[in-house]
Amino acid sequence: MTVTFDTNILLNYYQGRAGAPLTTAGATNAAVKKYAPSAPWLPGAQTASNTPALMTTAVKNAMLGHKLVDESAAKLDLAGASADYKKLFALYQGIDTLAGVVDQMSAKNVNSADKARIQSVFTKGLAEITAYTDQLDLDQLRLTRASVSDKAKSTVGVSRAKTDYTTPPLVSGDVNAPVDAFQGDVKFNISIKRVNTIHDVAIDLDEMGATPRNMANVTAYINGKLGDAEVGTSVSSLRIPGGDRMVQIAGKATKVGVNPDQWAMKFNIDSGDTLTFSAPKTEPAIYLAQSVGNPDPDGKSTTKDGVITSQLLKVQTDTTDVTPPPQATGVANFIDGRVWSKDMEKSVGAVHATQVAPDGSVYVLADVTDRTAGQAIKGDQDVALLKYDSAGKLLFTRTLGAANSASGLALAVSSDGKIAIAGKVTGDLSGAAEGALNSGATGSFATQSDSFVTVMDADGQEQWTERRGARQNDEATSIAFGADGSVYVAGRAQSSLPGTTGLGGWDSYIEGFKADAKNKVSTLFVQNVGSSGSDRPGGLVVDGNSLVLANNEAGRAVLHRFDLSGGTATETATRDLGDLAGGSIAGLALDGGQLVIAGSAGSDSLTAGVTTRAYTAGLDAFAARISSSLTAGAGDRLAYYGGAGDEKVAGLAISEGRVYLTGQAGSDLPGLDAVAKKDGFLTELNLDTGATGFTRRFSGTGGYATPTAIAVDNSGASALDRLGLPKGTMDMTDSVQLGAISAVRPGDQFQVRGAATGPFKTITIDAGETLETLVTKLKRGLNYQANVSVVTSDGQRKLQIKPLNPRTILEFAYGKTGKDALSLLGIPEGVVRATVTSKDGKTTSADGKGNFYGLGMDKDMNLSSTEDIAHTKAELASALNVIRTAYKDLKEAAMPESEKKAEKAKATGKVPAYLTSQIANYQAALDRLKGAS
Repeated sequence: MTVTFDTNILLNYYQGRAGAPLTTAGATNAAVKKYAPSAPWLPGAQTASNTPALMTTAVKNAMLGHKLVDESAAKLDLAGASADYKKLFALYQGIDTLAGVVDQMSAKNVNSADKARIQSVFTKGLAEITAYTDQLDLDQLRLTRASVSDKAKSTVGVSRAKTDYTTPPLVSGDVNAPVDAFQGDVKFNISIKRVNTIHDVAIDLDEMGATPRNMANVTAYINGKLGDAEVGTSVSSLRIPGGDRMVQIAGKATKVGVNPDQWAMKFNIDSGDTLTFSAPKTEPAIYLAQSVGNPDPDGKSTTKDGVITSQLLKVQTDTTDVTPPPQATGVANFIDGRVWSKDMEKSVGAVHATQVAPDGSVYVLADVTDRTAGQAIKGDQDVALLKYDSAGKLLFTRTLGAANSASGLALAVSSDGKIAIAGKVTGDLSGAAEGALNSGATGSFATQSDSFVTVMDADGQEQWTERRGARQNDEATSIAFGADGSVYVAGRAQSSLPGTTGLGGWDSYIEGFKADAKNKVSTLFVQNVGSSGSDRPGGLVVDGNSLVLANNEAGRAVLHRFDLSGGTATETATRDLGDLAGGSIAGLALDGGQLVIAGSAGSDSLTAGVTTRAYTAGLDAFAARISSSLTAGAGDRLAYYGGAGDEKVAGLAISEGRVYLTGQAGSDLPGLDAVAKKDGFLTELNLDTGATGFTRRFSGTGGYATPTAIAVDNSGASALDRLGLPKGTMDMTDSVQLGAISAVRPGDQFQVRGAATGPFKTITIDAGETLETLVTKLKRGLNYQANVSVVTSDGQRKLQIKPLNPRTILEFAYGKTGKDALSLLGIPEGVVRATVTSKDGKTTSADGKGNFYGLGMDKDMNLSSTEDIAHTKAELASALNVIRTAYKDLKEAAMPESEKKAEKAKATGKVPAYLTSQIANYQAALDRLKGAS
C-alpha cells in the first residue's frame, strides 16, 4: 500500500515554525527580498557536516595539503553584501573542513600510519585557522577564537577557614534509636585551645549511665561537658536526606523507593577555638593503598576497557584494648579489622608510597592523569601528594606541576612535619622556590626521564626542588631525611649522572642535598653504587650519621653502609644476603638499633642468621632482621611467608618491633582460602618465632586487588574511629599560595592586554604568589583598566576581573606551552567586555560597537585519544554554531523593523486550522502504517 500526500504542507509547517518564508508547490522565492547572501550551511550547499559521504572534496584537498581557509572560494549571491559575510563563510568552511578531517579518525581500515597523517593534517589546519581568526578584521562584528564573557573568574580558589567538622553518617533511619558506634567503651579527649588557655574535656559515655545512647542524648552529654569548660565549640546532629533509591532495570535507572535519612555529628567550632582529639586507649593501625578493578574485562589486550580505582584503607590490627567500629551491612570486600575504605578520584592512578605524619594524618603519593581535587594538570601525567586525616577525610592535594609527565616514587616525612618526595620527570619542570638549582629540562636529553626531589613544609608549600639528569633515563626511588634536615636520595640511571662513572647497565646511585635558611640547595655528594649488571635500589634509611642502602644487584640482595659525618658518603660496610632467585627487595626500615629488610625470594638461598620460618615454593615473601652495622650477629633472623604460588611483596612497615608486609597473594596462603581472581595480603610476621599475627587475604572490585604501599601508626586506632573523628589537631585552614593549591609553578606565565590595540603584557608567577599579589600584577598589566578583586564564591576566595568601564576590552591569552598559568588558574582565554541587555532580552557589547562572538576553540586541541577526539568534535561543532549565530544577527541587523516583526509573527503565530487538521490526518495515517508494520 502506498500513501501519497503533499509534502509542501509539512514543509510549510516547519518553515512557519522556524520563521522562514513559506513555500508552496510550483512557487519560487524570487519575489522574497534577500537581506543577506546565502550561507554555505543552507540546504543545497555541500559541507562536511551536512554531506552523508565521510570525505567531501574539501576534506580530500585538506588531506592533500591544501589550505582550509580560502576567502576567494566563498561566493556571495547578494550584490553589495558586506565583506564580513565572505570572511565568515571562509572561516566556517575552514572549520567545517577541519571537522571533516577529524571524522577520518573514525573511517574504516584506518591504521596507525593513517592516524598519524590525519593528526598532522589536523595540527596544520588548526594552526591555519588559529592564525586566520587571530588576524581577522570585521566591520560589523568582532570575533575571537577563544571565549567571550562579561567577567573572568578563576576556578582555583583559596578555601575559607572551616568552622565545622562533620563525621560520616552514624545512624540510618530512626534518629532516636540507639547508635551502634556509641555503645561499649567509648572514651576520648578534646583539648581546646582558646587564646592562651587550654581546656581539656574528657568524654566518657559510661557517665551517661542508663540513658539511651542515641544522637540527641550523646550530643547533649558532650555539649554539657563543653559548656562546663566554658568554650564556644558545640556539637549537633546533622540530617543527611536519604534521597531516591534507584536500581538498574533493563539498563535504565529506576526509582524503587526512598532511602532512609542518615544522621552525623557536626562539631561547630568557635572562631577562637583550636581542637585536638586524642584517646586514652589506642591500637596499631595500618594504612594500605591498593588498586582494585578488572584491568581487562573483555579479555582483549587491544582494548583499554579496564576501570581501575585506587583505594586507601585503614585497618586496625589489634582489638585487645579498642573495639573496632561496627561493620555496616552490605559493604563489599570487607575484611575483619577494616576501619574505613576510601575510593580516590578516577584521575588518581598508581599509589607509590604512604607515610604517617607526626600529627596522625597520612600522606599518599600518587600519579594523576587529569584534574584532581579541582586542580588541572599541565601534561599527560603529574605527581600528586594527598593528605588525609585519620578519619579518612581529604585535607589537601598538592600537584607538582610538571609540563609533560612525572611520577612520584618515594616519600618521606621528617619529625617536624616536612615532606620530601622524589621520582622521575620528563619534559619541563619550571623553577621552584628561591635558590632552587637545575630546575629546568636537561637540554638535548629532555625527552629522557630525570630524577627530581621536592621538599615541602608541613602545609604542603614547596620549599625547594632539585632535578638531576643523565644522558639516558634516570629516576629517584627512595628518600629519607637526616637529623639536621638534609635529604638523602637513592635512585638508578641508565647512564652516568654528572660527577659519576658508570658501572654498567642500570646503576644505582645515592645523593645528598642540604638547603640553607633561604632554601638555596647544595649537593653534598652523588655516587654510583652496585655491580656491573642491572641494579635497582630497594630501600634507604638514615641511621644517625650513617646511610644504609638496600640494593638489588644483578639479582642479589646487598646492603651498603656509608659514613656521612664528613659531609660526603664514605662506604664503611657491605653485606650480601644472597641470591633473590627472581625476587626483589621491596623495603628497608630501622627497628630500634636494627635493620629490617623485606621483599620476595624465589628460593631459600638467602642468608641472614637463623631462619625462623621456612621457604615454601615459588616466590615467597621474606623479612630479615640484622644489625645496622651490617655485621653478622646472634640476633639475626630470617622468615619466609607464602604458599605454592607467587607472593610479591609491595611494601614493608615497622612499628615497635612489629613487622607488617603487604603485596600480591599467590594461589594459596597458609590457612587462607582464595577470595577472588587476584587477591592481596597483609600479614604481621614475628621474626623471632616465625609466627604470623594479624593476617588477612582480601580482594576488591571485580575480584581484583593489588596492594601498592603500606604505612603504620602504632597508636592510630582508637575510640575516635567509632565516631569518625580524627586523631590530632584539626587544621581548619589551607595554604594561600597559588603554587600549593594549584599546579602552577614559579616561572609560569600568561598574557594580558588592557586595550584594544598594542602589545600583550606577560604576567609571571613568582614563588609564594597569592591571589592578593596576583591582583596587583593584573591591575598593572591591564593598564589599570580593570576592576580586579578577590571575591567569595562557593565557599572559596577566587580572583575576579571585570572591565573598569563600558569602553574597556580586556584580553587574556595562554602562556608558552609547558609554562602556561592561565589554564591552571581556570581563567578563560579570550575577551572580557562589558555588556548591556535590551528590553527584548538581547545582550550586546556596552561600547556600542560590533558585538563580540567567541568561537571557544582551544588552540591545543588534539586527536591523541578517544576522549580528545570527542572533545575536539564538540568544540568544532560549537564554533560552527557561533558563526551561524553571527550570520543570523548580521542578517537581522540588515532587515527593516517591519520585516523583523513579520518574521517574528511567522515564528510565533498560530498555525491555521486547516493546516493543523491536515497534519493531524497525516500523523494518524502514519501511526496506522506503523501499527500495520
